[in-house]
Amino acid sequence: MRTNPYATFSLPEIVAALNDGVAMAVGETPLTIAEARFTWPMAGTLLRLADPEATAAGIGQYDVLRARIEIGYEIPEVPDDGRRWTRDQVSEAVNWAVDQGANAVRGSCADDLDNLLVNAVMSLLDDPHAEFEDVAVENYGEEPETVSRWARDAAA
Repeated sequence: MRTNPYATFSLPEIVAALNDGVAMAVGETPLTIAEARFTWPMAGTLLRLADPEATAAGIGQYDVLRARIEIGYEIPEVPDDGRRWTRDQVSEAVNWAVDQGANAVRGSCADDLDNLLVNAVMSLLDDPHAEFEDVAVENYGEEPETVSRWARDAAA
């Protein structure tokens, strides 16, 4: 997967990568996407994209979205409002949301499953057709089974 440092992404593109990346990470575990360890970073990413200075305390405004994710298993489709973000801005938002979510939900740092979530989202942003095998090899240089085991161990 090649990344274009000059590419920008619309909100619908980011939401699609976020939904698919989280689903990819969840798919390697016995967990469901409705769990707070996933809904928090999904909503947190949107919070941080909307306001790069946002703090974890602002997540409350996304409680309705988190509830919709729990029921529908993804962020509902959003219209393209013309805003664009660079890959670095998206990466910062996703990483921030995962770190803040790990602290808020589990009182800990991001783990291997959280890292897989970030790598899957960013890989899918670059290539919407990427598969788990692509993410494992490109981001970790490991066999998919190894990365899957790390995710399952982190979920335990």
